[in-house]
Amino acid sequence: MSELLGKLTEYVRNLPQAEVRVVLGDGSADEGHSVLAEAQPRSGGSDLEGRSIDAVPVGDPELGRFTCFMDGMQRPRGPIYITKQPVPILYGYIAAVVRVRGSDRRMRTLKGYHKTDEALYFSQALMSSIGVDIEGIDAKADKNDLSEHPLALVQAARDKISTRRGKLESDLVACWLAEYGGGCEWLMVDGSLGAECSGNVPANVVGVTKSHATQYFEWHDQKKILDLNVGERSGVFIPIIAGRRRPVYSWYLRLRPNDGQDVYFGLVRVEAQKSQRTLDMADEISRWLLAERCPLSLPDFRWDKMIYPIRDCEQYLKSLAPTHTSLDAMLIKLSRMIHR
Repeated sequence: MSELLGKLTEYVRNLPQAEVRVVLGDGSADEGHSVLAEAQPRSGGSDLEGRSIDAVPVGDPELGRFTCFMDGMQRPRGPIYITKQPVPILYGYIAAVVRVRGSDRRMRTLKGYHKTDEALYFSQALMSSIGVDIEGIDAKADKNDLSEHPLALVQAARDKISTRRGKLESDLVACWLAEYGGGCEWLMVDGSLGAECSGNVPANVVGVTKSHATQYFEWHDQKKILDLNVGERSGVFIPIIAGRRRPVYSWYLRLRPNDGQDVYFGLVRVEAQKSQRTLDMADEISRWLLAERCPLSLPDFRWDKMIYPIRDCEQYLKSLAPTHTSLDAMLIKLSRMIHR
């Protein structure tokens, strides 16, 4: 159960006049597992730096040096409306974990590497204007958001939840680097390398993303990527989004055959440090990823692209998170509180 929603319930109970409306819905679609959420298809760009995008056979799968794996989650609920005013409040739970695979192949949580956070997200400017002050209840209010469109405010709150999740994941990566970055261990991050990419991406950290909402190439080159066979990667390139070159090297890798399947079936995109070392190791890293295909990540519907240790991280996070049922129960209780 959520302590934060309990505090909000007590707050509303003490208001002289309040009517609460809560929008309940299926929040599962909000539990994306990539650092950079890409909800709509979009076009990006790329820089090959003189290299070719043509397919490269990487060789046979090779048990690699990935020992640690990181994933994050977010669980937003709401919006919640108080005192008949169209100012939405969203509840957001976020979490991230680093799991380590031991010599016995069993996955365990790295000590001190499970972080969680929950908060309420809303426009403080509009809430203050209607005489509602919940700033003291672990709120992440936006003092500058003056938009009066409820849908825009809901989306702004969702974006902030995603941003805070990215920050939580980046902090976890930074902790891992400070403690283990100088050794031979490698960390695999689920999704694109996010806020930790504000500068140079550290060595021994690799991001693997399953989302292909951004297309980085024109059709004649994109077709080469979609035609990759199992065990083939594309050439290495620099992703460009909104005209900005990301400080990573990236390439596509086909993990599983897509005969009779969607063109993106079994296709992942890899990100790593922008260095000559990455160029030299692109085939080797790809072979490590091919070796991670077993066991299958069933019954997850993304099993064709999901590395099993990442699914393990995901299941661990969900097992400790407040459930949709418990959150909805508290929100329903909150919505029944009407004072006149």
